[in-house]
Amino acid sequence: MEHAATLPAAPGRTPPATGFREHDPRIQYFVKGAPVQNFGDYLPELLAKEFFLHPRVDADLYRLIGSVIESSWVLRDLRHHVGTTSGRIAYWGCGMRDARPLDARARSMCSFFGVRGPRTRELLGLPASTVLGDPGLLAPLFHVPAPAPATAGRVICIPHIHDAKGDAELLAISGAEVVLRPQIDASEAALRRILDQIASARFVLTASLHGAIIACAYRVPFAFWDNGHVDIVFKWQDFAGSVGLPATFVSHADPGQALYDEVLAPALRRLPLTPILDVCPFAIRPQVLVQALMLDGRLAPQATPHEVMAALDGLASLRHGAVLALQDASAAHRARRDRLPDLLRRRLGGGIESAKALIRHTLRIR
Repeated sequence: MEHAATLPAAPGRTPPATGFREHDPRIQYFVKGAPVQNFGDYLPELLAKEFFLHPRVDADLYRLIGSVIESSWVLRDLRHHVGTTSGRIAYWGCGMRDARPLDARARSMCSFFGVRGPRTRELLGLPASTVLGDPGLLAPLFHVPAPAPATAGRVICIPHIHDAKGDAELLAISGAEVVLRPQIDASEAALRRILDQIASARFVLTASLHGAIIACAYRVPFAFWDNGHVDIVFKWQDFAGSVGLPATFVSHADPGQALYDEVLAPALRRLPLTPILDVCPFAIRPQVLVQALMLDGRLAPQATPHEVMAALDGLASLRHGAVLALQDASAAHRARRDRLPDLLRRRLGGGIESAKALIRHTLRIR
C-alpha cells in the first residue's frame, strides 16, 4: 500500500487544538458552526486554510464539496444565507443529489468550477472538457498522515453518520476489526486525526462516501458498504464514474477485499490533482500548485526555478485572459446585486407596494 507519507510535505502540519481561524464567510457547508461535524462536510475548513488566497470570481456563496446541486437546495441556500432567492452560487467539485436536472431558474444562479463526476456533468449539460474530481481527492496536498495505532494495518468500517446501529452490531455484520464513526468534534485536530485513521487502515469498508474518497486519495483499498443504510445512491455512482469504477456495494469486508483486488484496483483511474486546483473559484497558493504538479508527474522534484515558472505559466487559472474573464463576470454580478439599493432609494416615494414590486422585479421573485 502506497501512503502519502512518501509525498512532499504539505503546509500546516501542526494543527491547533481547537477550531479553524475565520475564512471567507461565504464558504458554506452542512451544519456550519455546529460543535459536531460529519468529517466529509467539514473538509472545506482544511481546503480554505491550506489552499486559498482570495476569490477569483465573486459569488454570494461558495460550495466546495458535497452533494448539494439540486434546484430546491439552490434556492434554500440563497434564502438562508443571503436573504433572497436570487444571487450567485459558485460550486467547486460538487455533485448533484439525484438524476433530476436543475430547473432554468436555479441553473441561472449557479456557476460550476468542475464537478464531482460524469453523471453530474451530463445532467448539467457541461462540456466533456469539464474537470472531474471531488476536492476530497486533494487530501495528500492538505494533510500528510501520521500513524494512527487504533487503525494501523486493520480492517475498518465507516457507517453513515445517521446509522443508529451500535458498534458491536456493525462489527458483527461487517467483519471489520474497528468501527470508525464519521462524526467528529468541530476542530482541526479531530479532522486531521480521522484522516490519519483512514490512511493508516489496511482496508476501508465504508457507507460514508468521503470515507471512500479519502481512502482512494491515500491509496488505501476500499469498498462501498451496504449495511441497510445507503445514502443517495446517485452520489456513489457519480464518484465511482469519475475514477473508472463500477458502483458496486458489498455487505461484508471479505467480499469487499476480493472485489477490490479483482475488480476495483485494476480499473481504478487516479485523477490528476492539478486540474482540480486549476478550476477552483479561489486563487490557490503557489506552493500548493507546485506540489500538485510534482505529484501529477508534471514537474520533477528537482525542477529548476525556470521549470517551475514554466509549469505554473501553463496553468489556465494563471493565464491573463482567464483572469480577466472571471473579473468581468464578477463585475457583472456585483452590478446587478448593487442595482437594488439605488433603485429602491429612487422609488421609495412611491410607497411600500411600489418598493415591493420593484424588489420582485429586480430579483425575479414570483
